[in-house]
Amino acid sequence: MIYLLKWIFVILHIITAAAWFGLGLRLAGRARSVLAMEESVAKALVDDAQRSVYLMNIFIVLTLVFSLGAFFLGGGFAVYSPAYHTSLLLMLLIILDQFLLIRPGWNGLQATLAGPSDTGEAADGFRKRIAMGVGVGHLMWLIILVLMFWNQLARAF
Repeated sequence: MIYLLKWIFVILHIITAAAWFGLGLRLAGRARSVLAMEESVAKALVDDAQRSVYLMNIFIVLTLVFSLGAFFLGGGFAVYSPAYHTSLLLMLLIILDQFLLIRPGWNGLQATLAGPSDTGEAADGFRKRIAMGVGVGHLMWLIILVLMFWNQLARAF
């Protein structure tokens, strides 16, 4: 039973991590295109993409919860290699990235576009913050993916 529950957590972990990654791709593109549009369209697009940020918040936290569930059901720190320990640390850093860069950047972009129309420089700063946050998060995500399969990759060579 524990074995089955562990694999359910692994599958849910993969699904939520992929959803976070995909929504991040959408968000970075939206932040760039919002600044090139007229004001009323940009505000509508920003409000629509706010839902993506909300879902990213949920998916990244669920990714950590499911990974911890699978990790501890599989034996925890005593069983898993340092690659998995590093992956857990990077997961925490991705959560910090989400809640300290991406979400505040999007909220700032949304607030800037809701204000006076001569705030192009501030909006561009928030766009860069979002792009940086998503890029750093995706890089850490890719490193985690490699670390998850490190033992299998090492055995293959």
